[in-house]
Amino acid sequence: MQNSEKIYIEDDEVFEEKRTKKTVRVLVFSLGDESYCVDVREAREVTRMPETSRVPNVPSFVLGVTNFRGEILSVLDLHYFFGVPQKGKTKEARVIVSDASGGKIGLMVDGVNDTLEIEEERIQEPLATLRGRLAEFTKGQIPLGKGILIFLDFEKILECDEIRNLRKGEKL
Repeated sequence: MQNSEKIYIEDDEVFEEKRTKKTVRVLVFSLGDESYCVDVREAREVTRMPETSRVPNVPSFVLGVTNFRGEILSVLDLHYFFGVPQKGKTKEARVIVSDASGGKIGLMVDGVNDTLEIEEERIQEPLATLRGRLAEFTKGQIPLGKGILIFLDFEKILECDEIRNLRKGEKL
């Protein structure tokens, strides 16, 4: 090999810096016109919006139940918890199946966009201007291009008073 032909390899310092940066893999989804994400470890699976059977005398955020591979799965409307207008059961609608607080529950969203690997240092603390449920259920914000991802905590959502009371009284 001639001296003019060189192979460049990252020096140890650059390689070590890349290797030691902590990242979190997130599932990006939409509710209304906003983009949200959740740690993929809190989302077991994503599926198309299934046919649901309405259950009488349950709160409005319960869309119904469905047979999910032989298991009865409650499907909840995530819009309810943030006051976001529901687009309805469109062809883009998806259900994120989560067991972040124990038993499996399906959460309907308007669409699932992607999974991303995000460096933990990019996650910013929740904004002081956030109020209500969004502040309660938010881990932080992630700047992404010209937009912002709102980083949610499914475990906190699934342990909120409404769902806890539903599990105690209705056992869906």
